[in-house]
Amino acid sequence: MIGKPATNLDVLIKAFGHAIHSIRDTDSTGMSSSIYAQRATIIFSDNSKLYVTEKLNKQQIIVEYWYDWIAPDEKTVWGKYHGEPHEDRRYQTVTEPYHVHPPEYAKLTNKTRFPNHYYNDLFSIVEGIFLFHLLPEK
Repeated sequence: MIGKPATNLDVLIKAFGHAIHSIRDTDSTGMSSSIYAQRATIIFSDNSKLYVTEKLNKQQIIVEYWYDWIAPDEKTVWGKYHGEPHEDRRYQTVTEPYHVHPPEYAKLTNKTRFPNHYYNDLFSIVEGIFLFHLLPEK
């Protein structure tokens, strides 16, 4: 969530370690974390990946984020949970800056975005992936 401290990945491992295969210290760009951005790739037990990019201010508070959940084939996007404002009103949702980009196969247009009322921090997104995707597959 914007305005929260940078995510502590150890908390995710403690809560969902049995569903997390590993965590890399780079995001989808291959870049590592810096003082201005926390980056990671969470690899789940089903081999899907969550690319994590959190833009930080000097106090290490999240000012924007991009959490992109990718299928095991590494091509199919299952969902993109973003927290950055869009200046153009055509791209805004009622929960601006929080929104979700649907999977490619579910898009009506390139402008398709959905409001994101509840899944707007890394912990809740990983929890949702665990509860609604990984756990039912066991």
